[in-house]
Amino acid sequence: MGAKAAEKDLRGRLLTAVDEAAPAALAVARWMGAHPELSLQEHEAAARYVAWCEALGFAVQRGCAGMPSAFIARRGNARAPVRVALLAEMDALPAIGHACGHNLSGPASLLAAKALVDVLPEDQLHLRVVGCPAEELGIGKRRLVVAGAFEDLDAAMMAHASDMRRAHRLFLGNRKFEIAFRGRAAHAAAYPEEGRNALDAVVQLFVAIGLLRQRLPDGVRVHGIIHEGGQAPNVIPERAAARVWVRALYEDLLDAAADGLRSCAEGAARATDTRLEIVEEESSSPPMRPNLPLTALYRGALGSLGLEESPHPPDEAIGSSDITHVSRVVPTIHPNFPIGHGLKLHTRAFAEATQTPKGEAGLLEAARALALTVLALAERPDARAAVARADAGEAAA
Repeated sequence: MGAKAAEKDLRGRLLTAVDEAAPAALAVARWMGAHPELSLQEHEAAARYVAWCEALGFAVQRGCAGMPSAFIARRGNARAPVRVALLAEMDALPAIGHACGHNLSGPASLLAAKALVDVLPEDQLHLRVVGCPAEELGIGKRRLVVAGAFEDLDAAMMAHASDMRRAHRLFLGNRKFEIAFRGRAAHAAAYPEEGRNALDAVVQLFVAIGLLRQRLPDGVRVHGIIHEGGQAPNVIPERAAARVWVRALYEDLLDAAADGLRSCAEGAARATDTRLEIVEEESSSPPMRPNLPLTALYRGALGSLGLEESPHPPDEAIGSSDITHVSRVVPTIHPNFPIGHGLKLHTRAFAEATQTPKGEAGLLEAARALALTVLALAERPDARAAVARADAGEAAA
């Protein structure tokens, strides 16, 4: 058998393996859709993921990075020519369930792992399935990165449900702040002059943010809420607090906007004679670091499946995710697969769409494309070198 025939045969075997294991993966997805679990409470979903990996002969490390539902499953020679992580998210949203589609993206990674294990020898591929909890809190993958879950890898990947099909997708960096002001309580009617109104400081903060927005570049976002504003109308609030997020696609713009927000807060404190306290939250995340050669491999996989990408640019309709922490330590992609038209993330309609035939077809598409992307890395040293070069260049930049 010639090289091209062998390659075609391997690809065919990989897709057949996806099809054969599809009913089991869809069963996991359906169970998750019917039993959504919140961030850091994904115990049953994680148990099903772990059982899947153990049945494939993976060595599973549970409770990683101090999170009971996080795990790292490893299979294959650690010195294999290609070492890849498939990320398996699992958490749902309060009240509206799997409105982000993690009940599809997680099982898609499991299904891709099953096909790869069936087809590629252990000496050719070191594969990790990383169980990633708490994406909705923005902390799961950050903690896993710190714990070393992605060390010594050539690539990391997962695919996310959407109403689009795109290989290249970016994420905004997101710096999250708790901004509190401390003043002095006083009777609001009898002697208000004795007080120092912390709520006035928060109101002034948001007025200043409105002015700040006028001079921010296009694409930079600042938004927040007042979550503490006093206890009673007849008592001048001695403490008031807001949570404010700053987002941008580029790190320099993100940092400049965060500095502007801090200046707004400092000015509000001076204007109201209150004391300022600013704490950046753990769930802050950097912008996505793209790897275009790895993206091209996924795009090639889509093409080989006869699938056309949607005409959406990589920065359209994007938010933030903790996947960006992974992209800072290993070449990473996070493409979209479609499960319907005109859908919006974090809505009941999206959650319902994950449990339709189109939703399940999206899961299978993602599994096939992910598996073919890993296969391309395993078969093509030139592709691995291009991915590594791009990552080194981006890191230096």
